[in-house]
Amino acid sequence: MQERVQSETSEFCKDLSMNLSTIVQYLRKTQQLPAGVWVLLGVFFSLISSLYAPAIIIASILYWLASYQLRSKISTRNAIQSLVLVSIGVCLCIIAYGQDQRVSLLEILEANVTIVSMLAGVSFLTMISQPKIGQKESLPIGNRTIISTFLGVHLFGAVINMSSVFIHADRMSANRALSPGQLMVLTRGFSCGAFWSPFFAAMAVALSYVPSANLALLMLIGGGISVLAMCFTFFEIKYRHSDTLFYGFPLRVNSLLLPSLLTALVFIIHYLFPDLSILFIITLCSPLLCLVFLAFKANPKELIQQHIEKRLSNMQNEIVLFLSAGVFGVGLNAILSNQSWFAPFNVFDASAASVCFMLMIGLSMLGFHMLIGISIVAPMVLPLDPDPSLLAFIILASWAIGAAVGPLSGMNISIQGTYGVSSHKIQRWNFRYALVMTTVVIAVIFVLDKFLL
Repeated sequence: MQERVQSETSEFCKDLSMNLSTIVQYLRKTQQLPAGVWVLLGVFFSLISSLYAPAIIIASILYWLASYQLRSKISTRNAIQSLVLVSIGVCLCIIAYGQDQRVSLLEILEANVTIVSMLAGVSFLTMISQPKIGQKESLPIGNRTIISTFLGVHLFGAVINMSSVFIHADRMSANRALSPGQLMVLTRGFSCGAFWSPFFAAMAVALSYVPSANLALLMLIGGGISVLAMCFTFFEIKYRHSDTLFYGFPLRVNSLLLPSLLTALVFIIHYLFPDLSILFIITLCSPLLCLVFLAFKANPKELIQQHIEKRLSNMQNEIVLFLSAGVFGVGLNAILSNQSWFAPFNVFDASAASVCFMLMIGLSMLGFHMLIGISIVAPMVLPLDPDPSLLAFIILASWAIGAAVGPLSGMNISIQGTYGVSSHKIQRWNFRYALVMTTVVIAVIFVLDKFLL
């Protein structure tokens, strides 16, 4: 028996090595094209996969190709985490293969590809949705501007993602350093968009694990929690940081047209074509709506070319992290699928959901990306046939809070590099917020489990 297992394991490693060698040889021949072109083609083939499933493999190869071409630009932090995830994932696949759990290379390649496609598709919105304020226009001052600033970075961040933080922060930090109160508003306002926004990576991850989750319910509950987060932030800054004058950012009501239009469009299409996945609809609608808006601007071709060469060609960190987490998730799912001895929970109820949620938050605070905690928890609870909306909710909540309090979250690392503020200081300033929001989320988990799900 042992000899047969060793033989099969050796055969698996040999096949894997041959396939990877072929891919690497192909990559070396395609260095002349911009990485952004590969990402754009990846989005295209990912959309085609809804009609022709094998196209998802082409999309995956294109994303790996872009990452390989940009390997020198991958941050050290992401490179280490991704290497560890891929190594563990491949080892788990080999072990599972030796236990008669067949894991194909195609299954490994296609993991998390739709998430990367959605992120690339949504990135096009940054070309047409930019909150602006003139350099000579004075910033509003006072406690009332806390709300407008929070709403601005929150609503724009819900659509154009992290760009919103830097658009606001650059203007607010003109001729002055960002204050703790400003950083609290920026980090919390942006990160709590993960509670509800269908355009956030968090929602893409949640729906990739549980595509049958109730999107409307998640958005309604997440939106309510975001309002509580805003209120808590307002009173904390007002009473605990009253010695510092708050320079805010004005909220332009007419500039919220695109976020509202896009959200409505997603719901309408999902209502008319319920068989289409939310990820597919968002990935398709974002670039198309962008093209419609660009038709009324000067030089749309140049704008699109710049986006491909700059934004899409600099997605290496997101692509590598999500694809690597996908490999890890496939390996973990394979090794746990028939392991009845490993059952931390018998049923996924409110108590189990709360433990999983706190585990993910704890990992984020220790410096792990939110995706790693999710990749560990989801494969453990999926065999329990959890309520899809409950599982999706704790994924969204862990991302929303973890991004604000995690010292090595992408947002906090970016703020540290751009504005010279220690990510550990941001973690300390947001620690009380994390405790309060964690309590709120756990209460919502029990309400959901008892009354709504």
